[in-house]
Amino acid sequence: MNTAGFIFLFLLLGVRWTSIAAEASSAPLFESTGGLFEPFTVGAKLFLDRDYTALTVPPVLEGTRFMCAPIADSRTLVCSRPATLYAVTPLEKNSLSSELLRKGFERLPSQPVLLFGTNPDDRGCIYRKTLQAGETLQVRKWVLLFAHGDFVPDPAAGSRRTGTREEKLYNGIVLSGAWPPRSGDPAADGPMALPYLDHPPAVIPIDIGRQLFVDDFLIENTDLSRTFHTAEKYEGNPVFKPETPVELAQAVCYLGHGGVFYDSEDKLFKMWYSAGDLDGALAYATSREGFVWDRPDMGLPAGGNLLLSRGGRTRGSHAGGDNCVWLDTGTTNRSERIKFMTERDNKTDPHWLMVSPDGRSWSEPVGAGRAGDYCSFFFNPFRNMWVYSIKRDGPRGRCRYYAESPDFLAQGIFDSSVYWCNADRLDEPDPHEQCPPQLYSLTAVAYESLMLGVFYVHLGPPNDICSQEKRPKITELKLGFSRDGFHWERPDRRAFIPASRKEGTWDRGYVHSNSGVCLVDGDRLIFPYCAFSGTTPDGRRGVYCGASVGYAMLRRDGFASMDAGVTPGGLTTRPLAFSGKCLFVNVNAPNGFLRAEILDESGTPIAPFTIDNCNPLTADSTITQVTWTGAPDLSALAGRPVRLRFELTDGSLYSFWISRDETGRSDGYVAAGGPGYPEIKDTVGKAALTATGKTDQ
Repeated sequence: MNTAGFIFLFLLLGVRWTSIAAEASSAPLFESTGGLFEPFTVGAKLFLDRDYTALTVPPVLEGTRFMCAPIADSRTLVCSRPATLYAVTPLEKNSLSSELLRKGFERLPSQPVLLFGTNPDDRGCIYRKTLQAGETLQVRKWVLLFAHGDFVPDPAAGSRRTGTREEKLYNGIVLSGAWPPRSGDPAADGPMALPYLDHPPAVIPIDIGRQLFVDDFLIENTDLSRTFHTAEKYEGNPVFKPETPVELAQAVCYLGHGGVFYDSEDKLFKMWYSAGDLDGALAYATSREGFVWDRPDMGLPAGGNLLLSRGGRTRGSHAGGDNCVWLDTGTTNRSERIKFMTERDNKTDPHWLMVSPDGRSWSEPVGAGRAGDYCSFFFNPFRNMWVYSIKRDGPRGRCRYYAESPDFLAQGIFDSSVYWCNADRLDEPDPHEQCPPQLYSLTAVAYESLMLGVFYVHLGPPNDICSQEKRPKITELKLGFSRDGFHWERPDRRAFIPASRKEGTWDRGYVHSNSGVCLVDGDRLIFPYCAFSGTTPDGRRGVYCGASVGYAMLRRDGFASMDAGVTPGGLTTRPLAFSGKCLFVNVNAPNGFLRAEILDESGTPIAPFTIDNCNPLTADSTITQVTWTGAPDLSALAGRPVRLRFELTDGSLYSFWISRDETGRSDGYVAAGGPGYPEIKDTVGKAALTATGKTDQ
């Protein structure tokens, strides 16, 4: 494409508008959260931050107004009253045309038009749709929207990009200013600032999920000690290793950013991985209980359990390198149940985004943009956003950039990325390699009431030394926790899942997590991970030889515990608000006990929810209810700001939550799912333990 055509792709950019319903016929057609609404005339400036102007106005668009916003802006449109909306999208971008048609637009029979310039490559097609009052429409990049009527900006709300709007999250945190933040410095070596810990909400809503003690967000004061816990590797590892001729090319079953999820519809654990090498075919495996895996014959041209054939980093319709897969069990669009990112040519091509209902057929690829060779994505359900974790090189080596979109198939989304995070001075070098740590990757998943992040920290040696010595580089997995989806608290810099570093072991080095991060299996969490031995069964050695998949285990909610010895200790929360009625805890105190009381805003115990009325818990249980004599439940306190005070002796407290009923359901997120959970939220509580043969102790 020539230069003018290239510019055109960046000009036709999607916008999102949020409006307030009009109550009178004279009300504006839309009220907006940002941008300016301009008459569409010859000479009109198309974007706030670019000097591109309209050189022609097609007859059908005469008298319309259009949204003039920053070129990288992103919004959702809600119609105030019945209106006809027009969209213009590039002729060459068929995937955008298909998306508009799926959303109910019709393509007008008029010839493609030139909004500016004279080059035929700059032509766009015009689409039309009539919207009803209250109808919502999300439009992604490279689409310009026009309508007849009066547009009036809403000064009380603003665009996330322009920073004039505040967004309040489920936990009371307010996102203000430009979002995502653009203040990061890739040359800085300090840990990320945590604005929600520096200035927590005055009252914290806790209706979503188990409340974890991974930071001080919930804690007003305590004399308990906090202990962070690492995962234990499964003694039967590896649970999945190369067996087929394709996989044995370099003896590689490589997760990378491939996914391991539990599909509640089919009651199956499902794994997507690269077979044979890092640029191998996209392969698929299933398991009933998660430990014994089958390779189903998919009946596709690639053969066996392969969904897409090996193509490496060459152009074509195949798997590329560093494949990332997400099983979207929450989508209502069956055709997009499997999300996929791949890189086919890191020299000239963008990363490609595709969707599929079942892995057998795939949508036309959408270019996400150019970046480094190990990008990924994940879903943040707290904000209904797809987040793209983008690898780039910076002053401190490999680091991550961030972009977000409500639609997964976000054309050119990498172009709106901002610097995100890095390995920092608290990440210690490997004592043997003595290389500066780098952030190799970052992926995340929603777990209960927060985002759980896995930081792949690269510890060396450089690739050329690994090639010379024919051994895998050292990467290890460390954890981070986020309550706003962007800023990460990393309180424990030990490896959560380390490399063994021992020659002859299956997990000698190059340790990777997966896009689903972890599964919930009864009273434990399972963390699938991939690692390299550096050797093949027939004795060949190499940097990328010998990859298998294993598990690491952790107690449910077991990232951090608040602990007490034989001397009783206490913990008081900040002011909380809830709508449920039953207090549940995850506690390990078989030789001690836990009690709780509820305080009003002044710190006075609220009868009958006092320490003396609380029935002591002596248990080791990941889900057990706290009760008080003379109080059937907490319904009387719903919606009222209160504090919880726990008293603990000789035990550990991992989490608490207020359930809506006696089942103990948390209504929080269960990561990549697990047996007994019918959806990605915990809506069943103790019944999930029963489904795995576990019982509340």
